[in-house]
Amino acid sequence: MRGISLLMSKDETPPAGSETETQSTTEAVTISVHKSEIDGLLTSRAEVGLDGEFLWPIPVRNLSALYRASAEHSRAIHVKAEGAFGGGLLGEAERIEELCDTGATELFMLLDLDLGTYGNAFLQVIRSSDGERIIGLRRLPAITMSRFRDGYLQRIGKPNGDTRKVTFTAREIVHLREPCPMGRRYALPTWIGAEGMLELALAATRYNASFFKNNAIPEYAITFKGLTPSAAQKKAIQDFFRNEHQGLDNAHRTLVMTTGEEGEIDIKRLTAEVKDGDFLKLIDAARDRIPVAHGTPPRVLGIMTAGQLGGGGEVTGQLFTFEHLTLKPKRRRMLDQCRPVLKELGLKPGNAEETLGPGEVAFRPLDLTPPSDDAEDLPGLVGAGIITAEEARVLMPALANSTQSASAAPGAPVERSAPSGSMDALVALLARS
Repeated sequence: MRGISLLMSKDETPPAGSETETQSTTEAVTISVHKSEIDGLLTSRAEVGLDGEFLWPIPVRNLSALYRASAEHSRAIHVKAEGAFGGGLLGEAERIEELCDTGATELFMLLDLDLGTYGNAFLQVIRSSDGERIIGLRRLPAITMSRFRDGYLQRIGKPNGDTRKVTFTAREIVHLREPCPMGRRYALPTWIGAEGMLELALAATRYNASFFKNNAIPEYAITFKGLTPSAAQKKAIQDFFRNEHQGLDNAHRTLVMTTGEEGEIDIKRLTAEVKDGDFLKLIDAARDRIPVAHGTPPRVLGIMTAGQLGGGGEVTGQLFTFEHLTLKPKRRRMLDQCRPVLKELGLKPGNAEETLGPGEVAFRPLDLTPPSDDAEDLPGLVGAGIITAEEARVLMPALANSTQSASAAPGAPVERSAPSGSMDALVALLARS
């Protein structure tokens, strides 16, 4: 934020051709106005740029600014990406894994980060020199990409500040999009309904930061009556407020101004007093709307809602809704939009809730079963011969260390004659097998 400073004096003739020349020379006013740096971040603009480039409906760097502005907003984007694709691929995933520099899990997670932040993501399909085989898959950061004529354009920044432009054909890029009713070349993010609250939270945060950077001093107007300060005096006063009265290191400094017997100096406050609580309420209101816009449980983002008990059943219910209404559709859309690439690789989307057939791949869903439930069921399944002890170890990998330590010394005395719970019973059962 910038302050507004007014220096008023009498009997000072303004320079010829200035904006104040039409005013009375007996009461000239010199005004210096510095406007806010916070523009409308999500203001739409013309769709077509220069030389065949199609511009984003919302400048992509403004969307990036909102990502950095809110901890809840950026956290929700990461939670959805990790929850949807952090479990990796199921089925014949080797054909995809060998094409990715850092693995398929990392690739699809980064693609979804772009989808969550910008509503668009760009997957580069690298083919052999003859164009017949796919030899690589790579994510191109959405912040560097745009639609260009019949293909795509990437701007890569150089260390010297220049920009290198790289063009791609439509066959080289898979443009992934969030569902959007606008029907344009770019999709809007799914959280776009919360844009106003995010902008307000960003504005409130910047205002507070600027306010305290300036030593919590509001804007003032200094009025001179009965005297005409010289240009050097005006500059000295302005320099004091700009340089010597800002920041914590300059706190409690004093400005001394003297006048003649008939002179008078009046200092008036221009801005109204703003209560800190108003800003906190505004930021809290934005925080409460972000989980709704993202379709993410508040508890997952570390937000405790008043009136909720916070028990295990409540968390399980929120995760169930999160999995089936947010994460599962994201996995389905990713596979559906990648169908052309999967088809070239001899693959097709599968259903992770069913047995995958030949050539099918799917993303691993969240395991919504609490570990205590698995521990209660597995002893009976092993005892009935439905699953083997080795299969139980695979299902409960956390028990591996316990079973190994229990079987390390078979002749050692047992401290307890019987297991006290289902988890102990399962450990004992696996140790004897």
